[in-house]
Amino acid sequence: MPAAAFGRARPIEYSILHDVKPVGPSLGFYNDREIPESVVDEFGRRFVYAGIASRTWSGELDCNALRPGEFIVRPGLVYRIENMKTSWLDAWFGVG
Repeated sequence: MPAAAFGRARPIEYSILHDVKPVGPSLGFYNDREIPESVVDEFGRRFVYAGIASRTWSGELDCNALRPGEFIVRPGLVYRIENMKTSWLDAWFGVG
């Protein structure tokens, strides 16, 4: 009988943006680094700042806490793809 995959973590490699360039003004600082309002990745996709990444009890970045269209930029900032369409439910409750 196959084992269930409950609690399987989303691989961090799929959750981190690399080689991003800041775009727009700085919103502040986190871990002595500026928080850009938005970033552009190596493919030209634009992402807007969405918050600070959660961490697991062991201090690792918690990729399972990310919403669809969200990615992590080191040292632990969350950015959401700019033109991510939200569902009517998210729009209704102001989530998206």
